[in-house]
Amino acid sequence: MLRGAGEDRPATAGRYVALLRRRLRTGDLAAGAIALAGAVLFAADLALAGAGLPGAALFAAAAAVIGATALVVGLRACGRPESLTDWPAAVREAARDAVRDPGGSALVLVAVATAVLCAWMLVPLAFLAPGPLAPALTAVDVRLAGRTDGATAAPTRPLAR
Repeated sequence: MLRGAGEDRPATAGRYVALLRRRLRTGDLAAGAIALAGAVLFAADLALAGAGLPGAALFAAAAAVIGATALVVGLRACGRPESLTDWPAAVREAARDAVRDPGGSALVLVAVATAVLCAWMLVPLAFLAPGPLAPALTAVDVRLAGRTDGATAAPTRPLAR
C-alpha cells in the first residue's frame, strides 16, 4: 500500500483487502513458518549458551551477530516488491541490499529495537508493533532504490546548506 501511494495509486480499503488476499498464499505461509522455526531455534541456542557451557560467551556473541543478520535480511525481504511473487528472489536481493546498504540495515535494526521497546513498555502494544515496521521497511527499500537510480543522474538543483 505504501509503495503504491508513492506511485500515485490510491490507498483504499478495497485495495488493502485485495493486497492482503494476495499475501494469503502457501509461499507466504511457508516463509512465516520458516521464520518462526528460526526464531525458536535461535532462542534455544541462546538458552543453551546461558546454561554455562564452555565457550558460551563466544557462542552467544556469534549467535547474536548471525541472528541480527538473519533478522535484517528477512525483514528487508518482506519489504521488497518481489516478496509478492518470489520469496527466494526477494531474500537474495535483500541479502545483497544488506551488504550494499549498511546504513539501511542499521535503520532496520533501529526500527526493530523501537518496536520491541514499545512492546516491552506496554505489553498490549506487542500486537501493534509490526505496524510501524512496515513503513520503516518500505522507506529503507525506497531510499536505496532512490540512491541507485539517481546515482548516475546529475543533480538538478543545488543542495541547501
